[in-house]
Amino acid sequence: MFSWNSPDRLKISRNFFLLLCLLCKPAFSAEDGSIFGATNFAFSNYLGTGFYTTSNHNVFVIQFPFDHTIIERTDSEAGWRLNLPVTIGFINFDNLKIDDLPDLNDVTTLTFVPGIEYQYPMSLDWTIIPFFDYGFARDFNHTSNVLITGIGIKSYADFHLNETVITLGNRFLYAREKSNDADNAADYVLIETGLNYLLKNKLSFANNSVNTNLYYVNYYYPDSLVFFDRAPNPIIVGVANEVGITFSNLPDFLFFDAPEVGIGIRYSGDIQVYRIVFGAPF
Repeated sequence: MFSWNSPDRLKISRNFFLLLCLLCKPAFSAEDGSIFGATNFAFSNYLGTGFYTTSNHNVFVIQFPFDHTIIERTDSEAGWRLNLPVTIGFINFDNLKIDDLPDLNDVTTLTFVPGIEYQYPMSLDWTIIPFFDYGFARDFNHTSNVLITGIGIKSYADFHLNETVITLGNRFLYAREKSNDADNAADYVLIETGLNYLLKNKLSFANNSVNTNLYYVNYYYPDSLVFFDRAPNPIIVGVANEVGITFSNLPDFLFFDAPEVGIGIRYSGDIQVYRIVFGAPF
């Protein structure tokens, strides 16, 4: 079992993940920016639900994180999960006031990127998850269809401290988008590191013992992420940071079993993101 008294395992987990990032990083870098939509919309599947704002643009991205467990992972047996996220984008609505929120008539982008992941338990408290995604995105304003391929690996390690748990999460992602209407393509590379602190104090809601979590996530884009690439002055992001709070082990809701929801704020230069978290924050 991992604990704060096991620094060697923490070092092994960290070094193993960093080595994979170095080995898997593509030899070629991204273009100066994709020709496709704001944010770049083709990769909104990996950005997460939230309000993305700058001085000149507002984008609202909402994702429905559908998934299906093929084989349940246990403490000793690997599992398989099929992810079926549907992501909708609303581009350049006026502001974030409730009365002015966009409706379905304002939809400008739609992304569906199914993926499969293999959940392998390295130990009781450490899980490695290779994954592969393949799907499409459509920009209704410019009638563009984009094919998206993503591949990467995730790592989750729990460290027990008295009556609470701190989770270290890492993700390396390489994604590529290609349009049928253009010869060029664009890459998306992300190295993500997150910490989740499970508070000892529990809340009671609808006869459930609800967990409260504080989290921090660092997003590093080695090839830079281009936001609002149709604008005269596109915004390029190299590093972003996010903090927030989530509530887990909530009562079952619709097709979600013991869901986790929360809010967060992400900062990177001229971009502010007000996140609505469905599921684990990283």
